[in-house]
Amino acid sequence: MPRAIRVRTSSTGNGSRRRRSTAVRSLRSAGWAAENGLGLLSGNIVTGENTDDFTTAQLNLLSEYRRNLSGDHEPRVALGRVIVPFDSADATTRARYRAYAASRHERTLAPQGPKRILFAPDVVGTAEQILEQLTADPVIAEVSELRLELPYEFHREEYEQILHDVRHLIAPELGWRTSAVQEAAR
Repeated sequence: MPRAIRVRTSSTGNGSRRRRSTAVRSLRSAGWAAENGLGLLSGNIVTGENTDDFTTAQLNLLSEYRRNLSGDHEPRVALGRVIVPFDSADATTRARYRAYAASRHERTLAPQGPKRILFAPDVVGTAEQILEQLTADPVIAEVSELRLELPYEFHREEYEQILHDVRHLIAPELGWRTSAVQEAAR
């Protein structure tokens, strides 16, 4: 059964270029985004240029982006993280989430392939554990927006549970308020 798709439109009028972002994984793409007046979105995959450490590589992307910015506008800088809380999940689902994270952990230990791809560890656990990990992440302090990235392999009920826990247990602790989102949508 096809899933419903929610279409979100955005203006192409004055100032819309500042709201546009591009995903970056390399220093070159970060510089290009800045030079072209685009916002930056960095996720859980980056290129290991001059480092084997994911966090260092991602901080380097942000530095390169800011070094190449022109103009006086505040850029949109967003960060994506795979976040999987399991506070309201049953025991079987919690075990599935832990197994999912464990199956992906090895790829976070060293650069992968000839392009030296680095992966961030998934953020999986209780809301309290997730908040501890997020507040300890030095990259989050450098961005204006945190984006939730969901695993591809899960079922609808699991996505609903994850979104529920993020909305009610994690996002409010990070300063997110429903009214702020509603105002932004207007």
